[in-house]
Amino acid sequence: MDAAQVRQTVVDMIAAETGCQPEQLTGGGIHVVAREPERMSWPAHRSFNPHPGRIGAVTLGIGAIISVDQRDLNWAQKTFRTSDRDQMLAEFIKHGAERNLTVHGPYPRFTAPSNGITKPEYSPEYTVRVVDIESELASNPTMIDRAHFSNAISLEPNSSGRPTVFAAVAQAKSKIVGVAGVSKDSEFMYQIGIDILPDHRGCGLGPAMTAAASRAVFDVGALPYYGTTSSNIASMRTALAAGLRPTWVEVLTRPA
Repeated sequence: MDAAQVRQTVVDMIAAETGCQPEQLTGGGIHVVAREPERMSWPAHRSFNPHPGRIGAVTLGIGAIISVDQRDLNWAQKTFRTSDRDQMLAEFIKHGAERNLTVHGPYPRFTAPSNGITKPEYSPEYTVRVVDIESELASNPTMIDRAHFSNAISLEPNSSGRPTVFAAVAQAKSKIVGVAGVSKDSEFMYQIGIDILPDHRGCGLGPAMTAAASRAVFDVGALPYYGTTSSNIASMRTALAAGLRPTWVEVLTRPA
Protein backbone atom coordinates (compact mmCIF):
# COMPACT_ATOMS: atom_id res chain seq x y z
CA MET A 1 0.00 0.00 0.00
CA ASP A 2 1.58 3.29 -1.09
CA ALA A 3 1.12 6.77 0.37
CA ALA A 4 -1.70 7.68 -2.02
CA GLN A 5 -3.63 4.53 -1.10
CA VAL A 6 -3.12 5.22 2.60
CA ARG A 7 -4.50 8.73 2.23
CA GLN A 8 -7.47 7.56 0.17
CA THR A 9 -8.33 4.89 2.75
CA VAL A 10 -8.31 7.49 5.53
CA VAL A 11 -10.31 10.00 3.48
CA ASP A 12 -12.93 7.34 2.67
CA MET A 13 -13.24 6.46 6.36
CA ILE A 14 -13.65 10.06 7.49
CA ALA A 15 -16.16 10.81 4.73
CA ALA A 16 -18.23 7.78 5.72
CA GLU A 17 -18.20 8.64 9.42
CA THR A 18 -18.79 12.39 9.24
CA GLY A 19 -21.02 12.71 6.17
CA CYS A 20 -18.59 15.07 4.44
CA GLN A 21 -17.47 14.97 0.84
CA PRO A 22 -13.81 14.02 0.24
CA GLU A 23 -13.06 17.38 -1.36
CA GLN A 24 -14.27 19.15 1.80
CA LEU A 25 -11.72 17.23 3.82
CA THR A 26 -8.79 17.90 1.51
CA GLY A 27 -9.62 21.37 0.16
CA GLY A 28 -9.16 23.49 3.26
CA GLY A 29 -11.59 25.56 5.29
CA ILE A 30 -13.91 24.59 8.15
CA HIS A 31 -16.95 22.58 7.00
CA VAL A 32 -19.93 21.79 9.23
CA VAL A 33 -21.76 18.68 8.02
CA ALA A 34 -24.54 16.38 9.19
CA ARG A 35 -23.86 12.69 9.74
CA GLU A 36 -25.90 10.35 7.63
CA PRO A 37 -26.90 7.23 9.62
CA GLU A 38 -27.06 5.06 6.51
CA ARG A 39 -23.32 5.55 6.05
CA MET A 40 -22.68 3.34 9.09
CA SER A 41 -23.27 0.36 6.80
CA TRP A 42 -20.52 1.48 4.43
CA PRO A 43 -17.44 -0.77 4.57
CA ALA A 44 -15.19 2.26 5.17
CA HIS A 45 -17.05 3.21 8.39
CA ARG A 46 -15.31 1.92 11.50
CA SER A 47 -17.43 -0.06 13.95
CA PHE A 48 -18.09 2.92 16.17
CA ASN A 49 -21.67 3.92 16.92
CA PRO A 50 -21.84 7.71 17.39
CA HIS A 51 -24.26 8.59 20.18
CA PRO A 52 -27.13 11.02 19.46
CA GLY A 53 -26.18 14.66 19.94
CA ARG A 54 -22.46 14.11 19.55
CA ILE A 55 -20.25 16.85 18.14
CA GLY A 56 -17.16 15.55 16.37
CA ALA A 57 -14.26 17.16 14.55
CA VAL A 58 -11.49 15.77 12.40
CA THR A 59 -8.63 17.23 10.40
CA LEU A 60 -5.92 16.02 8.06
CA GLY A 61 -4.08 19.24 8.83
CA ILE A 62 -5.82 21.12 6.03
CA GLY A 63 -8.96 22.77 7.36
CA ALA A 64 -11.35 20.60 9.34
CA ILE A 65 -14.71 18.83 9.38
CA ILE A 66 -17.22 19.34 12.20
CA SER A 67 -19.94 16.69 12.19
CA VAL A 68 -23.25 16.68 14.04
CA ASP A 69 -26.65 15.06 13.82
CA GLN A 70 -28.99 16.51 11.20
CA ARG A 71 -31.15 18.10 13.90
CA ASP A 72 -28.15 20.11 15.13
CA LEU A 73 -26.88 21.25 11.75
CA ASN A 74 -28.27 24.81 11.86
CA TRP A 75 -27.05 25.26 15.43
CA ALA A 76 -23.54 24.02 14.55
CA GLN A 77 -23.29 26.17 11.45
CA LYS A 78 -24.00 29.26 13.54
CA THR A 79 -21.82 28.16 16.45
CA PHE A 80 -18.70 27.28 14.50
CA ARG A 81 -18.95 29.57 11.49
CA THR A 82 -16.17 31.88 12.72
CA SER A 83 -13.88 29.15 14.12
CA ASP A 84 -10.56 28.19 12.64
CA ARG A 85 -8.89 24.83 13.09
CA ASP A 86 -6.88 25.88 16.12
CA GLN A 87 -9.84 27.46 17.90
CA MET A 88 -12.06 24.41 17.63
CA LEU A 89 -11.03 22.73 20.88
CA ALA A 90 -11.92 25.80 22.92
CA GLU A 91 -15.23 26.03 21.09
CA PHE A 92 -15.90 22.35 21.71
CA ILE A 93 -15.26 22.68 25.43
CA LYS A 94 -17.49 25.73 25.71
CA HIS A 95 -20.40 24.44 23.66
CA GLY A 96 -20.02 20.85 24.78
CA ALA A 97 -20.54 21.96 28.37
CA GLU A 98 -23.66 23.86 27.32
CA ARG A 99 -25.01 20.64 25.83
CA ASN A 100 -23.92 18.39 28.75
CA LEU A 101 -21.12 16.80 26.74
CA THR A 102 -17.52 16.16 27.73
CA VAL A 103 -14.70 16.64 25.23
CA HIS A 104 -12.24 13.84 24.52
CA GLY A 105 -9.07 14.54 22.57
CA PRO A 106 -7.44 15.74 20.48
CA TYR A 107 -6.40 12.22 19.50
CA PRO A 108 -3.56 12.00 16.96
CA ARG A 109 -3.79 8.98 14.64
CA PHE A 110 -0.76 7.49 12.90
CA THR A 111 -0.45 5.47 9.68
CA ALA A 112 2.22 4.76 7.05
CA PRO A 113 2.60 3.17 3.64
CA SER A 114 3.77 -0.41 3.79
CA ASN A 115 7.33 0.50 2.77
CA GLY A 116 7.53 3.03 5.61
CA ILE A 117 7.40 0.47 8.42
CA THR A 118 10.78 0.10 10.10
CA LYS A 119 12.53 -2.86 11.72
CA PRO A 120 13.39 -1.46 15.15
CA GLU A 121 16.11 -3.07 17.19
CA TYR A 122 15.34 -4.40 20.65
CA SER A 123 17.20 -6.14 23.44
CA PRO A 124 18.32 -9.64 22.38
CA GLU A 125 16.90 -11.26 25.51
CA TYR A 126 13.43 -10.90 23.95
CA THR A 127 11.61 -12.41 21.01
CA VAL A 128 8.78 -10.73 19.09
CA ARG A 129 6.27 -12.74 17.09
CA VAL A 130 2.78 -12.38 15.66
CA VAL A 131 0.12 -14.74 17.03
CA ASP A 132 -3.57 -15.46 16.67
CA ILE A 133 -4.77 -14.46 20.12
CA GLU A 134 -7.69 -16.87 20.37
CA SER A 135 -5.58 -19.83 19.26
CA GLU A 136 -2.77 -18.81 21.57
CA LEU A 137 -5.04 -18.63 24.60
CA ALA A 138 -6.87 -21.80 23.64
CA SER A 139 -3.62 -23.75 23.72
CA ASN A 140 -2.27 -22.01 26.82
CA PRO A 141 -4.96 -20.00 28.70
CA THR A 142 -2.54 -18.63 31.30
CA MET A 143 0.16 -17.53 28.88
CA ILE A 144 -1.18 -13.97 28.52
CA ASP A 145 -2.43 -12.22 31.65
CA ARG A 146 -5.17 -10.07 30.17
CA ALA A 147 -5.40 -7.98 33.35
CA HIS A 148 -2.02 -6.45 32.45
CA PHE A 149 -2.78 -5.96 28.75
CA SER A 150 -6.21 -4.33 28.76
CA ASN A 151 -5.19 -1.70 26.17
CA ALA A 152 -4.07 -4.40 23.77
CA ILE A 153 -6.49 -7.32 24.12
CA SER A 154 -10.27 -7.55 23.97
CA LEU A 155 -11.47 -11.03 23.09
CA GLU A 156 -15.14 -10.40 23.76
CA PRO A 157 -16.87 -8.18 21.21
CA ASN A 158 -17.39 -4.87 22.99
CA SER A 159 -20.16 -2.37 22.33
CA SER A 160 -18.50 -1.60 19.01
CA GLY A 161 -18.00 -5.27 18.12
CA ARG A 162 -14.21 -5.02 17.70
CA PRO A 163 -12.43 -7.92 19.38
CA THR A 164 -8.68 -8.36 19.04
CA VAL A 165 -8.00 -10.56 16.02
CA PHE A 166 -4.25 -11.03 16.29
CA ALA A 167 -1.27 -9.49 18.04
CA ALA A 168 2.47 -9.07 18.11
CA VAL A 169 3.77 -10.32 21.44
CA ALA A 170 7.11 -9.78 23.14
CA GLN A 171 8.41 -12.66 25.18
CA ALA A 172 11.20 -13.03 27.71
CA LYS A 173 11.92 -16.75 27.94
CA SER A 174 8.46 -18.26 28.54
CA LYS A 175 6.79 -15.07 29.78
CA ILE A 176 4.74 -12.66 27.65
CA VAL A 177 5.84 -9.16 28.67
CA GLY A 178 4.30 -7.03 25.93
CA VAL A 179 1.38 -7.17 23.52
CA ALA A 180 0.49 -5.05 20.50
CA GLY A 181 -3.09 -6.11 19.86
CA VAL A 182 -4.85 -5.52 16.55
CA SER A 183 -8.59 -4.89 16.35
CA LYS A 184 -10.52 -5.05 13.08
CA ASP A 185 -12.21 -1.65 13.17
CA SER A 186 -13.48 -1.95 9.59
CA GLU A 187 -12.83 -4.00 6.48
CA PHE A 188 -10.04 -1.62 5.55
CA MET A 189 -8.57 -0.32 8.82
CA TYR A 190 -7.15 -2.26 11.77
CA GLN A 191 -6.16 -0.47 14.99
CA ILE A 192 -3.06 -1.25 17.07
CA GLY A 193 -3.02 -0.89 20.86
CA ILE A 194 -0.03 -1.79 23.02
CA ASP A 195 0.78 -2.69 26.61
CA ILE A 196 4.19 -3.53 28.08
CA LEU A 197 4.85 -4.66 31.63
CA PRO A 198 6.61 -1.84 33.55
CA ASP A 199 9.86 -3.74 34.18
CA HIS A 200 10.33 -4.33 30.44
CA ARG A 201 9.78 -0.82 29.11
CA GLY A 202 12.61 1.10 27.49
CA CYS A 203 14.02 -1.99 25.76
CA GLY A 204 12.70 -1.23 22.26
CA LEU A 205 9.75 -3.60 22.51
CA GLY A 206 7.04 -1.01 21.79
CA PRO A 207 8.34 -0.01 18.35
CA ALA A 208 9.28 -3.61 17.51
CA MET A 209 5.80 -4.97 18.33
CA THR A 210 4.07 -2.04 16.62
CA ALA A 211 6.10 -2.56 13.45
CA ALA A 212 5.49 -6.33 13.48
CA ALA A 213 1.75 -5.81 14.01
CA SER A 214 1.66 -3.22 11.21
CA ARG A 215 3.31 -5.58 8.75
CA ALA A 216 0.82 -8.30 9.70
CA VAL A 217 -2.08 -5.93 8.98
CA PHE A 218 -0.67 -5.08 5.57
CA ASP A 219 -0.35 -8.83 4.92
CA VAL A 220 -4.15 -9.21 5.21
CA GLY A 221 -4.73 -6.29 2.84
CA ALA A 222 -5.75 -3.63 5.37
CA LEU A 223 -4.27 -0.38 6.70
CA PRO A 224 -2.83 -0.37 10.23
CA TYR A 225 -3.37 2.70 12.36
CA TYR A 226 -2.20 3.67 15.81
CA GLY A 227 -4.05 6.05 18.10
CA THR A 228 -2.92 7.81 21.25
CA THR A 229 -3.62 10.97 23.23
CA SER A 230 -2.00 14.34 22.61
CA SER A 231 -0.26 14.18 26.00
CA ASN A 232 1.20 10.68 25.67
CA ILE A 233 4.63 11.58 24.32
CA ALA A 234 6.07 8.10 24.92
CA SER A 235 3.30 6.51 22.89
CA MET A 236 3.82 8.96 20.02
CA ARG A 237 7.54 8.16 20.06
CA THR A 238 6.68 4.47 19.79
CA ALA A 239 4.58 5.11 16.69
CA LEU A 240 7.28 7.24 15.09
CA ALA A 241 10.00 4.68 15.83
CA ALA A 242 7.92 2.03 14.06
CA GLY A 243 7.73 4.22 10.95
CA LEU A 244 4.19 5.48 11.48
CA ARG A 245 3.48 9.17 10.90
CA PRO A 246 0.71 11.57 12.07
CA THR A 247 -2.13 11.36 9.57
CA TRP A 248 -5.26 12.79 11.14
CA VAL A 249 -6.52 14.20 14.43
CA GLU A 250 -9.94 13.57 15.99
CA VAL A 251 -11.85 15.38 18.74
CA LEU A 252 -14.87 13.60 20.20
CA THR A 253 -17.61 14.37 22.68
CA ARG A 254 -19.61 12.01 24.88
CA PRO A 255 -22.50 12.58 27.30
CA ALA A 256 -21.23 13.99 30.60
